[in-house]
Amino acid sequence: MKLNLNALLIGAFFSTVLNASPQPQATPDVTVVKVPYISRQTTHVEYLHRLLALALENTKAEFGEYRIQYHDTEIQPERQLRELEKGELVSVTFSHAKAKWDDASIRVPFPLAKGLGSYRFFFTLPKHLPALEKVNSLQDFYQFSFGQGRGWSTATILEEYQFRVVYSSRYVGLFIMLESERFDLLMRGSFEILGEEQHLKTAHPEIIYSPDIAMLTLLPMYFYVSDTQPELATRLEQGLKAAYESGEFDKLFAIYFNDARALVNSPSLRSFWIDNKNVDKEEYYEIKPYLLPELVEKIEPIIQPAHHEL
Repeated sequence: MKLNLNALLIGAFFSTVLNASPQPQATPDVTVVKVPYISRQTTHVEYLHRLLALALENTKAEFGEYRIQYHDTEIQPERQLRELEKGELVSVTFSHAKAKWDDASIRVPFPLAKGLGSYRFFFTLPKHLPALEKVNSLQDFYQFSFGQGRGWSTATILEEYQFRVVYSSRYVGLFIMLESERFDLLMRGSFEILGEEQHLKTAHPEIIYSPDIAMLTLLPMYFYVSDTQPELATRLEQGLKAAYESGEFDKLFAIYFNDARALVNSPSLRSFWIDNKNVDKEEYYEIKPYLLPELVEKIEPIIQPAHHEL
């Protein structure tokens, strides 16, 4: 009898997750997977943890048993990369595409959220909403300043286009800074903005967003694996693609992202293309089969960086 997907995933997830406290040394038959703690007011981190467990579970027959260790204190993106390079505290983490990370670790070539994060919406204050909703081109965004976390993929994109960027070293600090008018817009992905909006209604009720205006860029999210564990990278790629072929990946994706997918497919949404130099054409065609079909339809015609309303 085929097990229910949720029951299988939850069982695999909780049976293998351990805190990053000292553990017995791994035997040759057990792969230890060390994952940093990342705090977000959304459910996509939970999704990624379940997807990681699913990929490992799908490959037990070939690669053997595994044990996941999650750190209990948050590690910021820049330190995550340093720890990936060392391969001692972190063996795998997730991030939107970053050229710097491609050079320092192994990118598993499978877009974990089907490229859904390519649509970038904006938290703002009521005073800025009228101007935001009048945006008709990428050029119109230059009237605003943007809040970003240090080491974020989107920060690199905004800097390359010479937008005004204000940084915070802490994720939660960005909402406080926006409320204090340190900057005008806080860029978030579709699934991030929906989850965070629910939290902000209580914690920061003045912060709002427009569902009708977004930037669009190719921004896939990947697992990045330490160079010290190349077999783990191979295992994850095989496990993710097996989940895709079996339909397990799509079922898990739908549980977490149907609302975000509806947001980006809204007929009232106006999105403006901004090129992401972290992702080249070769990478796009490598991951194209696993992207949202509607996203492919939007970006396929774009040959050179340009300011387009899509």
